[in-house]
Amino acid sequence: MAENDIVEGCKHRRREAQRALYENYAPRLMATAMRYMGNCDDAQDLLQEALIKAFQSIDRFAWQGNGSLHAWLDRIVINTAVSMLRKSLPQATMLSLDELPDNVTEPDSAEVSQIDTNIILEMVASLPAGYRTIFNLYCIDGFTHRDIARQLGISEGTSSSQLSRARAILAQKVQDYLKHHAQ
Repeated sequence: MAENDIVEGCKHRRREAQRALYENYAPRLMATAMRYMGNCDDAQDLLQEALIKAFQSIDRFAWQGNGSLHAWLDRIVINTAVSMLRKSLPQATMLSLDELPDNVTEPDSAEVSQIDTNIILEMVASLPAGYRTIFNLYCIDGFTHRDIARQLGISEGTSSSQLSRARAILAQKVQDYLKHHAQ
C-alpha cells in the first residue's frame, strides 16, 4: 500500500491501512524508541504510546510526499520519548565529574568505523538516561542545546555539559572496545 493510501485509509479508520502503517513503520520506529529508552520493554511501551497518539492525530497530518509519514511518525516517537523521560530525568542516574574517565580523547572516525553499528548503539543505550537522551537529541536527531533545554526543562549549559559527559563516556567505551577487540 502506498504511503498516501495508508494516510487516507488511516484518516478513514480503515483497519487494513492501520495494519499497513504498523507493518511498514513499526520496525524503524522501534529502532528510534530503543535509542531513547535503552531497553526493549520500555521501547515497546514507548512505541505503543506513540502509535496511539499517531492514530488519534492522523486527521491533522498533511501528506507532503513520500517519506513525510515516516518523518511525522518518527517525530511523534521522539516527542513521546522526551515526554516520558522528562518525568524520570530528575531521578535518572547521572555521573558526577569525579566519576568521568580521566584523559579520554575522542577516537577518530576511522577507529569508530571499525566497530559494528549495533555495538555503537549498545554503547549509546548503556549511557545513563539523561546522557543518552541528550546525546540522541543533539547528535542523532539534530536538536540544538536551546531546543533540548526547552524540551527537557533544563538550562542550555546543563544540556551542553551532559552532552560532553556522554561523549567522554562513549569515547572511553570505544577505546576499551578497540583495546579488547584489536585485530
